[in-house]
Amino acid sequence: MGFFSPFRAARRKRALERFPIDDELWDWAIKEHKIFRWLGAGSGSEPTDRSRLRELSTLFLVEKRFDPVGGVELDDELKVSIAAQACLPLLGLDLDWYSGWSTIIVTPREYDVTKRDVDDAGVVHEYEDEFSGEAFDLGPVALSRVDIEASGWGDGYNVVIHEMAHKLDGGRDGVYDGCPPLHGGMDNGAWREAFSAAYESLRASLDPPASRRGRGRRAKRGPRIDSYAAESPDEFFAVATEYFYERPALLRSEYPEVYRQLALFFRRDPIGD
Repeated sequence: MGFFSPFRAARRKRALERFPIDDELWDWAIKEHKIFRWLGAGSGSEPTDRSRLRELSTLFLVEKRFDPVGGVELDDELKVSIAAQACLPLLGLDLDWYSGWSTIIVTPREYDVTKRDVDDAGVVHEYEDEFSGEAFDLGPVALSRVDIEASGWGDGYNVVIHEMAHKLDGGRDGVYDGCPPLHGGMDNGAWREAFSAAYESLRASLDPPASRRGRGRRAKRGPRIDSYAAESPDEFFAVATEYFYERPALLRSEYPEVYRQLALFFRRDPIGD
C-alpha cells in the first residue's frame, strides 16, 4: 500500500457520504442504458456490482472535471451517464486505473482533426479525419455529446468505454499497444497470441480497413465486429472492450480467446453462463 493510500481512502469515503448520486438520477441511468442490465441489484449486505458501480461513478464525478466546449449543454444526466459507462470496466479493477488525468472535454458533436502519416518512402501525408472522442497521452479525454448519447444501447458502439479502454491500455505504462498491464497470474503470451490472431484475421477480411469513428460508422455492414478495430492493435483492444460490454455474445462468438482474456482482465463476465 502506497504512503498516500490511507489518506486517499479516507477522502473517498467522505466524498461518498457528501456527494451521493441522487436515487432517481441513478435509477434513470441504469434503466436508460441496456448495457447495465446484467448487473445484479442484490438484496443482502454484500456489495453488488450495481452498488459498486454507483460508488465508482460517484467518485469519478468528484475526481474528474467536466469541461464543456462549443456551447454544449452539460446537465446532470449527461455527467452521470458518462461516469457510469466510464466506470463499468472498473468493476473488477479500481478507480486508480484512471489516475494521472482529470478532465473530460465534452464537444457538441464529432470534430475534425488533422492527421499526419508517413508512408514507406518517408513521405508525410496530411488529411482531415472526424473524431467522436479522443484519449490524449498523459492528458484529458474528449467525448462528443452526440456520440455519448448514442452509446450504451447494446449495439456495439460506445465512445465512452472506447476512450476509457485507451486509458486502461496506456495510462499506467505509457505504451498504447493493445495490452494493458496484466494482473498477476495472467499469461502475457496468451493475451498477445489471442489479440494478434484476431487482429490479423480482421485485417485480412477488410479491403481497405475503415478509418472513421463516429455514430455513423456502422451504416455499412461488413465484418460483424466494427472494422475500425483493424486500424491498429490499440484500436482493436478498444473496440473489443466496447463489444465486451455492448455485445458480449457477439464478441465471444467471433473471437472466443479475446473474450476469455478480457474476462480475466476485467474480472467480470457479462454473459455469465
